[in-house]
Amino acid sequence: MEIKCNNYPIYSLTYLPKERLQLYPAAYGARMPRRVKGKINLTEIRPVASTNATGLNAFTRGLISVYNSISSYAVNYKKNIKHTYEHKIIFSLIEKQLYGHNSIDSLTHDADKMILYMLGFPRSFVSKFHRKHSAHHIESGKTPNLRSMFVDNIASSPEFKPDKKLSLRAYYNSSEELQNLEGFAELLKKYNFGENLDFAQIKRLKEMKFNGTKGVARIMMKALTLFLIH
Repeated sequence: MEIKCNNYPIYSLTYLPKERLQLYPAAYGARMPRRVKGKINLTEIRPVASTNATGLNAFTRGLISVYNSISSYAVNYKKNIKHTYEHKIIFSLIEKQLYGHNSIDSLTHDADKMILYMLGFPRSFVSKFHRKHSAHHIESGKTPNLRSMFVDNIASSPEFKPDKKLSLRAYYNSSEELQNLEGFAELLKKYNFGENLDFAQIKRLKEMKFNGTKGVARIMMKALTLFLIH
C-alpha cells in the first residue's frame, strides 16, 4: 500500500514512484526532501550551491583587491623616493658644473619631498605641498631663488627626464610666468640656458658615485640634517 501523506515521518525518496522522483532530480536539483522536527518536508527549497559560491568569490575578489592596492602602493612608494633622489643628485651635479661648487641649497633641494615620500604621503599631496613652500617654484609666492630655479629647470629637462618634452629654452619661450620673472632672462642668457653643460659627464658621475642603497642613505642623512637646521 502506498502512503500518500507527504509529511509522514518515514516517507522518503526511497518510497517515491519513478514519476514522482523526476520532480526531485536531486543530484538532485533545486528541491530535496528534508526532515523538520521528525517529519519530511518535501516542499522546502534546497539552497542553490552557487549562492554560497558567490559569497566566497566576493570574499576572494576582496582579498585580491586589497593585495593589488598594497602592491601598487609599494611600487609607487619606491618609485617616488628613487625619482626624487635621482633628481636631487642631478641638481647637485649640474650646480657644481655651472658654478664650480655646491650651495647648501643643493643638499636641501627637494628634501621635503624625500621626507614626505618616506613617511608614505601620496604624490599628489607631496607635489602640492612642495610647490607651496619652495622658493624655486613660482607658486610658493616667495622671493624667487633664481639660481635654484635655473638649475632645477635644467635637471627637469628631457636630458634627464625623458617624459619631459621641452628643453629649458623652449619651456621658457612658452611660459609667460618665467618671462616676467625679474632677472631670470639675464641668468639664462649668461649661461646659455645651460646648453653648454656636459650632460654625458653628469650622467656618468651619477652612475659612478651615487647609485645603490648607501648613496641614498648618505644623501638622505645630509638632506634631513640640513633641512631641519636651514
